[in-house]
Amino acid sequence: MLEDKNLKKAIKYSTDNIDIEQIRIRRKQIKEEAKFLKKEEPIVHKESNISITLTGSGMDEFLNQPHKHYAEKNEMLLNIRSIVEKSTYKGVSLHKGRIAHIFETELCGEKTWIIATEVKGRGISLYSISDSSKIIENIKNST
Repeated sequence: MLEDKNLKKAIKYSTDNIDIEQIRIRRKQIKEEAKFLKKEEPIVHKESNISITLTGSGMDEFLNQPHKHYAEKNEMLLNIRSIVEKSTYKGVSLHKGRIAHIFETELCGEKTWIIATEVKGRGISLYSISDSSKIIENIKNST
């Protein structure tokens, strides 16, 4: 199963001591708990005036993304509205061929970046998260 392959890769990347089975169970719970987020109003980041919608595919990508603090990163999804609202808008970049808006926040005392991409005809939606500072190297219009 591709999801399990991604999970093992993401956990291997993590520096935290975590149990794969516990993470698999909790990730499934978070995915179920987060379903309501798709029905809520878009998240509005007041500093940048950017409105971000949440989609199933964006939330899946967020949960599958490798991260130094994998378990804590997954838990962020349940509070993504307040996290994005309090984040710092860093600017626009090109991410995997899409226009991406980058928001900086902290997780476990370290910088991490939330990525929202523009999708033609659908606006801007949550796409992913990264703990790699490379994500900010190509930002235009940075703050």
